[in-house]
Amino acid sequence: MNWRTKSERSWGRSDMSSSSEITYCLIFDTNALFQAYEKKADFTTFSFNATFENVIDMINQLDIYNQVTIAIPSVVWSEMEKQIIEKHDELLIAYKNTISKKRFPEYSIYENPEINYSEYIQTKIEEYKKDISEGLNEVIEIPIASNNRFESIVNRAFSKLPPFEGKDKKSDKGFKDALLWESVLEFALKHRNSKIIYYSKDNAFGEFLLKEFVENVSDSSLFICKNENEVKVQLEAWAKEIDKYSYQPIEEFDENQEIVDWLNSGDFLVQIIDRNFGLVEKGRLIASTAAHLISIDNIESLDSDENTAEYYIEVVLQFVYELKDGGKTQETINVGIDVKTLDDAAYSVEDAYRTDEDETESES
Repeated sequence: MNWRTKSERSWGRSDMSSSSEITYCLIFDTNALFQAYEKKADFTTFSFNATFENVIDMINQLDIYNQVTIAIPSVVWSEMEKQIIEKHDELLIAYKNTISKKRFPEYSIYENPEINYSEYIQTKIEEYKKDISEGLNEVIEIPIASNNRFESIVNRAFSKLPPFEGKDKKSDKGFKDALLWESVLEFALKHRNSKIIYYSKDNAFGEFLLKEFVENVSDSSLFICKNENEVKVQLEAWAKEIDKYSYQPIEEFDENQEIVDWLNSGDFLVQIIDRNFGLVEKGRLIASTAAHLISIDNIESLDSDENTAEYYIEVVLQFVYELKDGGKTQETINVGIDVKTLDDAAYSVEDAYRTDEDETESES
């Protein structure tokens, strides 16, 4: 990412201007920033995934970095910290089990003194906060919703109102989503005359919450974006609005164009369609299955050499099942995919797995 230095930048907590001028803010949900550690993991440091850098680059290329504030809610920071600690503990056990069973004369593995990883990663997170605050872009932290919003959170829980969803509306994910949403609402109420992009891949954030936002914050606007392309479209609209005379659209060059073309091909759908994502109960009899690519959310290059390259890709897929009893069911899920390409440029799905707990399901 091409950070340009801005002097005397300090980490801010919700310090956007609240003047009569329109203010622009882009807020990230956890699922838009989370690192996937299954294929490649570096627990010695902390960072967001490539999506964060991509969005920053969009803002800078559009030359609206002075107008658009980046906001990371405290709830998101807490979730990210919890997720990396849990994944570290899980994979460390697996790593120890692996190295204890294999020995090679070419390698020697020594265990470092034991550390408190929670304290270690907290330090790395603070370093990362400092790092991203020293760039050209203003980055602020949205505090957790105050006690004034507690009654609203309780009402959501008892009424099962969005985003109190989670898997079968039973998990604690619904509470965290509700706390995050109330934090966003409170932030918007304190920063009137704002235009806000909320970048979330969560199906719990939809039309119901957009309507609620309009009813509570009538002098501001909210755009819920589920992938980078939707963010790009909205940022370009803001850039035109801010200065229509100097506006230049984001350059369309994509170094991943070949793999994007493959993801939109029949070959990808053939490879992905028979994967078991646990979507349909085993007792059901399926007559046929169709898969549809809804969006490509993230492409990360992992390892490569002269003959092969490996990628981690996040997509949104829709599966439509025709059942033998004449019924039909369809589900939309977030999927992480490990892909390898060989020297003949053929792409192979090595592994694929769900990256969320939520799904949108309908039957007929």
